[in-house]
Amino acid sequence: MKKFAFILMAAAALFASCTEKEQNGPGSGSGEPLVADFTISTNPCKVGEEIELKATVSGGVSPYTFTWELGSEIKLEGQTVKYTFEKNQPYIVKLVVTDAAGSKVEKRKNLVVNPAPVKEIGNVTLNWAGWVKGYNAISTPAIADDGSVYATSQSNILYKFDKEGKLLWEKNFGHSDVSAKTQGTPSIDADGTVYIGTGTANGSGKVMAFNPDGSIKWEFKDFWAPAGSTPAPSFQYAICGIGQENIYFGNTGTTGSAIAISKADGKRVAWCQNEAGTGGPGGGVRTGVLITKDNMLHWYGGEWGLWGWDKTSVDRAANSGVVWSWGIWNNGDSMDKAIKQANASIAALTVNGKVCVAGLATDGYGTKIYAVESKTGEIVCKHYVEDTAELMDQGGVVVTKEGYIVAGLNFTNGHDDGGIIIVDPSTEDGRMVARYRVQEKVSGAPAIDAAGNIHFASEAGQYYVVKLEGNECKLVVKRDLRNLVADDSRYTETFGKLDAAKVWSSVVIGDDGKVFIQFTNNDSAKLREYGALVCLSVDGCTAPGQTEWPMMGHDRRHTNAQ
Repeated sequence: MKKFAFILMAAAALFASCTEKEQNGPGSGSGEPLVADFTISTNPCKVGEEIELKATVSGGVSPYTFTWELGSEIKLEGQTVKYTFEKNQPYIVKLVVTDAAGSKVEKRKNLVVNPAPVKEIGNVTLNWAGWVKGYNAISTPAIADDGSVYATSQSNILYKFDKEGKLLWEKNFGHSDVSAKTQGTPSIDADGTVYIGTGTANGSGKVMAFNPDGSIKWEFKDFWAPAGSTPAPSFQYAICGIGQENIYFGNTGTTGSAIAISKADGKRVAWCQNEAGTGGPGGGVRTGVLITKDNMLHWYGGEWGLWGWDKTSVDRAANSGVVWSWGIWNNGDSMDKAIKQANASIAALTVNGKVCVAGLATDGYGTKIYAVESKTGEIVCKHYVEDTAELMDQGGVVVTKEGYIVAGLNFTNGHDDGGIIIVDPSTEDGRMVARYRVQEKVSGAPAIDAAGNIHFASEAGQYYVVKLEGNECKLVVKRDLRNLVADDSRYTETFGKLDAAKVWSSVVIGDDGKVFIQFTNNDSAKLREYGALVCLSVDGCTAPGQTEWPMMGHDRRHTNAQ
């Protein structure tokens, strides 16, 4: 009997030992090194969302104590803890595990707390929607003086809708090369002529002029190239500048990257080249050409920065190469570091009595917003947007009536917020006036209405309107555009299928306050080659703003001239 009791005691001791090892991890009390780790139930999480932090431990000597630090202010204890954050910001989560012998081990992880989803506010009414067929309907629409609207996509078709949403005509640009894609935005002359550049590959690029009835006025293919080479024009997000007698266009190719074309007959007037005549400004034209009131032409040159071109010389230089006036970033680090990408539209403005050009670009340090003097390229102000290096898309900057620069920003998860930022170019460092943050990418340029409200849309299809009050942006409208279309009985069976629609388009405001914007559905396999143009009525929007540069391309016709 005593022998049986001894066996039971030994078995109980063995069971307790096994149980202790299961609870505290292998090697507890066996001299193995103390090791700790933890999991975060949701990362990133949102403000108001409860998360669970759970520690695992092995080695050392049990029992253990668990201490948590969430940033510098929040301290918790226990192997498993739960917490609900009230502030959106990055946190460093630190776990300290101490065993019975006094040994300690630390483990750190980054946690991002995003803002809680913004509730819908304000009223947005869908007036009408129309198909813009073709892959990547990313261009921004343009409004003619009679209220008709032009839209296009990368499938080389130009659409014209009347102000009630009826499709008046569609015209194929006639490319045999399927890789030639239209990415630019139509520009409308005062007489109704529509100019657009099309083609991005294999030398298929051309500039086309359409009459209001859809007939072709002329086609331009006479691009310049240095002796011994063949021009291969292509287009990105360029918008032409419209002058009295000529239009000014650019292609993304490295040669003949800026061209003056006669409006009357579509003939080449002048082109841009370097002093040696061996090429144009490196990188070609990504956005522009912008005309400023001091008779200068400006454009972004791919990864080669911003350029200035003397319009007076260009207009009188009949088919002869004209050297650009200035360029920044092209010869070193005059703006700290050469830019990575500059697809965003530029804007004209006056800073301290000087005609200037403003824009944003991305370099190895982050995104910078800047203004330079139009005649010289001299830097007037430069503002770095925190530490995001997210590449800018085809958005850009606008200018408020106070002279502030407003820029749309992309979102980098765990790094920086998207949304808009407002800076003061009259200060050398471009003092930040205000910022409205969203956890979404904003690839289109904002627009300003007559009341001073700032309109923008995110790639996720969310529409925002904010009003600058002092140093804060007050949200006045927020709506989900995809749901707005999907829930409309007129479009439930057609546009309601745009479940994966994105918005790269900039906002355009007509003279009557109607708002126009494009969807693209490039993420949906079923509707991959379909996009949509929508016409909206938005609370408080009665007309476009009367500022120096209220929207992409300056005005609803996208003339790109001051």
